[in-house]
Amino acid sequence: MEEKIQTNKSSENNRVSAAIGYIPFLFLIPIFVNREDEFAQFHGKQSLVLFCVFIIVWIALCLINLIFSGILSHIFVIGFLFKGIAWLINNVIGAITSLGYLVLAIMGIINAGAGNYWRIPVIGAYSERIKI
Repeated sequence: MEEKIQTNKSSENNRVSAAIGYIPFLFLIPIFVNREDEFAQFHGKQSLVLFCVFIIVWIALCLINLIFSGILSHIFVIGFLFKGIAWLINNVIGAITSLGYLVLAIMGIINAGAGNYWRIPVIGAYSERIKI
């Protein structure tokens, strides 16, 4: 089932502001500068939630890496197995997570620049709950 994308009739400045909001830490621009514009707020909040989810996943990967590589790797005989698992989690899953963030951010930039209300799957529902 494909979701219908709504188009915004907002000004060009608000579209640019909404698109810039997908660059890390710049989500503050559409949230606080364009407080009256619903379109910029929509994309700013969505970018904020996307960034927070990325940071939470990154911290979780760091903690898992610390546990496997720093603590469990000192176990006699099977420690090398835990180091391998830590490498796999940190490098492979970390790269997939970063690539996913990058793809979603680029899709957000493209849709915001085109004036579309595009909701990121799963994350978009949480961004609508934010009251700023």
